[in-house]
Amino acid sequence: MEADGQDSAVCPGCQSISRSRHSRYWRSLKDLPVQGTPVILRLHVGRWRCRNAGCERQIFTQHLSEVCAPHARQTKRSGEIIAMVGRALGGRPGQRLMSRLGMPLSADTLIRRVKKAARRSASPRPIRVLGVDDWAWSKGQTFGTILVDLERSQVVDLLPTRSADSLVEWLAQYPEVTIVSRDRQGVYSEGARRGAPEAVQVADRFHLVLNLIQAVERHLAVNRRHLRIARPSAPALPPSPTTEEVKNQTKQIRVRSRIVMQQMEVARQRRQQKLELFETIKQMRAAGMMVSQIASN
Repeated sequence: MEADGQDSAVCPGCQSISRSRHSRYWRSLKDLPVQGTPVILRLHVGRWRCRNAGCERQIFTQHLSEVCAPHARQTKRSGEIIAMVGRALGGRPGQRLMSRLGMPLSADTLIRRVKKAARRSASPRPIRVLGVDDWAWSKGQTFGTILVDLERSQVVDLLPTRSADSLVEWLAQYPEVTIVSRDRQGVYSEGARRGAPEAVQVADRFHLVLNLIQAVERHLAVNRRHLRIARPSAPALPPSPTTEEVKNQTKQIRVRSRIVMQQMEVARQRRQQKLELFETIKQMRAAGMMVSQIASN
């Protein structure tokens, strides 16, 4: 395909018009596939001489700004699709989808395109409301820190560690931060206090709701016996201990926190339910019922 059917070009250095052609060369660009078949555009592009004596460029190539970026090996529309798939699916899932679409490329390339698009779209405007949270390099073992501009809903940086010192160093570069939204860990509280002492610290909505859900679940778990319908065949619970027995046991039991006592009560109730279910299954089996019949009940 001829892309240089013109008698002049604009120098990107000095913006002067040149009518002195130097040579031509072929340029290959990957484009969107057709019915799953990969498409490669072959463009015949021109090189030009800049006749401006004050310009540092002597020879420049014809720019195709509407089709592709400088030095790119694919069209802009193809690169936009790759960035969208990488942002939505990530590395390996995106790699599998792109192969089915007829645009095969590696998972590393997808991630690299997402990072490149994020750097290109990064806004130089000041960050006033900052969201801080952790993310896992290795689940349950090593963590990093993610920093989000909450006014624009954009990730602004990733820190390799979850520590107060790393947050302090980052905040020192952004003195315009006035509000820090974080989880309820002491690490980020200390980092925000040292790095942005004038900023207002607030607990983010996600962790507030999460803490509320956990508190309600613990309360319901402790009172599970009041929420379940008693089974007719359930064995009777042992009689409650007398006051004297409770006093004797209290002398031997170490004092525990309310949360620990709740967790112990939840574990005891779950074990009791499993024992009841086990006894019921034994009775049904002894009555001659088949396994399929027991499972259906």
